[in-house]
Amino acid sequence: MRTAFTTCLLLGLWAYVNAQDAYRDSLEKVLPTITSAEEKKETLFVLGKYLVQRAPEDAEAYADQIAQLPNTPKDSTEWGRLNDIYAASHRWQGNYTSSLEYYQKNYDYYKRQGDQENMARSGYKIGTMNMYLGNNVLSQKHLMEVAEMYNEFGTARQKARISNSLASFYLSIEQYEKGKDKYLDALKQFEVMNDSSGMASCNANLGYVYTELGEYEKAEKHLLQQKALNVIYPTLREMGFHHDFMGLLRQEQGKLEEAYKEHSQALKIRENLSSTYNLCESKLNMGSVLIQMQRYQEAIGHLKDVLSFEEHQSLTQQNAAHEQLSQAYEALNQAELALGHYKSHKEISDSIYNEESIQIIADKDARYKKKEQDAEIALLNKQNEVNAAQLKTSRTVLGFSITGLVLFSILSFYIYRLYKRIKGQNGIIKQALDDKNLLIQEIHHRVKNNLQVISSLLSLQSHYIQDENAIKAIQDGRSRVQSMALLHQNLYREDDITGVNIKTYFGNLVQEIFNSYNIAEDDIRLDMEIDAITLDIDTVIPLGLITNELITNALKYAFEKGHSNAKIHVGLRDMVNEYHLLVQDNGKGIEDNILTDDSDESFGQQMITAFVEKLNAEMTIDNKEGTTVLIKIPKKR
Repeated sequence: MRTAFTTCLLLGLWAYVNAQDAYRDSLEKVLPTITSAEEKKETLFVLGKYLVQRAPEDAEAYADQIAQLPNTPKDSTEWGRLNDIYAASHRWQGNYTSSLEYYQKNYDYYKRQGDQENMARSGYKIGTMNMYLGNNVLSQKHLMEVAEMYNEFGTARQKARISNSLASFYLSIEQYEKGKDKYLDALKQFEVMNDSSGMASCNANLGYVYTELGEYEKAEKHLLQQKALNVIYPTLREMGFHHDFMGLLRQEQGKLEEAYKEHSQALKIRENLSSTYNLCESKLNMGSVLIQMQRYQEAIGHLKDVLSFEEHQSLTQQNAAHEQLSQAYEALNQAELALGHYKSHKEISDSIYNEESIQIIADKDARYKKKEQDAEIALLNKQNEVNAAQLKTSRTVLGFSITGLVLFSILSFYIYRLYKRIKGQNGIIKQALDDKNLLIQEIHHRVKNNLQVISSLLSLQSHYIQDENAIKAIQDGRSRVQSMALLHQNLYREDDITGVNIKTYFGNLVQEIFNSYNIAEDDIRLDMEIDAITLDIDTVIPLGLITNELITNALKYAFEKGHSNAKIHVGLRDMVNEYHLLVQDNGKGIEDNILTDDSDESFGQQMITAFVEKLNAEMTIDNKEGTTVLIKIPKKR
């Protein structure tokens, strides 16, 4: 199942990437034809910004072309746009240090200009990059500053994103409870905006946090929610996080083989992406699970790879790699190597988590919380002033209200009498409606009984007929009558007389067909996958008859005598804009002349075709390895 899902995801992304490549190609083709210097520069900006994640090296090349143009002034808003392309392309090439330098240049420029919006945007990137590099004090300084700015003028999406980044910061310094609270806050904001990408990111991170906190059920719930959101908006980057975090969960649960598979899946995805930071995260996780599985040499290979990616200079990742290498070499009784890596781990760890930086972080955290509390107090004081003004106004209004109350009492008495009269009329209407519904249910009951009588008469008639074809025709007709009888049986048993519970109806229908042909479970295995759907009777009648016909054909013709492992699958899935009816068997398949020549169609096949057209549906038949019939029925508006 995991392989099939990944294949589908890759195919979907392949199509998406092809569409994106067409966009890039169109821009690159038009570029040489542009004569205006300003239009050419703007097209280069669009290409550079578009390619920073997709092809970061190409994005940097386009940025170089812009920089060489004579009319690109230094220390300007235009130069800020150029720095953004350089910064992002360096980031996605894995060079975090040089990326940070470009973001810092922009931050300083926008600060001089008093452009708070762009200053906040650059500060957000600086805080995030420093978090990746393990510079916790600088990371917190910028993220807190941006949070305060967005509290004043930020959009809902900006506030949600900074909450998400602050949560990641708390995780980087192992303050999981604070991180969890921030992620939950960000998730609520993304849910209000219906931002699937933001919700997927928060759910992935909450899965990681709850794993660290030992709350495994909550962790798995959030990771599965992230996976469901990624099905709607698939990105390989997010699926890399999903498999990595699911692997960490399985490690904590002691399911090492499952953990190894999840981490391997994440590693395969990230080997094809541009971010070396995320690739190193996967290699660290592979090292961790391989050490637990006592596969030390394999673990050492992955961990050495982490230390070879020096361009992004992540102290946090280097620290983790040295710590795990120390454990691996110790297990292999290579004491000198183990000690060397342990010393490196301690040196880096002391630089990241020294007492001074922890105190600075705690102080800034407290000041930020105090500002939030002061803002809440100021808001409450303002509300008190408004309430006082409203109270004064209320006293003036009270006098008028007493006079109005007398008039209102007179009016209320009149309205009460009118209400009693209307209530009596509503009671009569309700009783009439209940009687009507009861009558309709009784009609459905009688129709069902009459159809059962017809079915019994057909069964009785078949005992007096010698011709095999006639007997089969009567049996087919009886099966069709029975499918409609079951439909009316469902209608008179349900509270909702306008719709049919498809799951119950299909279950009874398929079982009735199997019983009518005396099919035992050992002879043919039945698999059913029916979603909980309620459909109107006009849709269900042709749907039931089509299903009846397809299953009957499979039972009669698909399997030769002595066929082993015979199986029929029946499915009805609720998709976004349509329903998918699937009837599949692993029998000998339909004869080719029936598929290619309409004149060879039986009455049943003609009936199926007629009902498919009635439903405005689309039917496809696959005759490989048995017969697969897929009917796509559009939903009614």
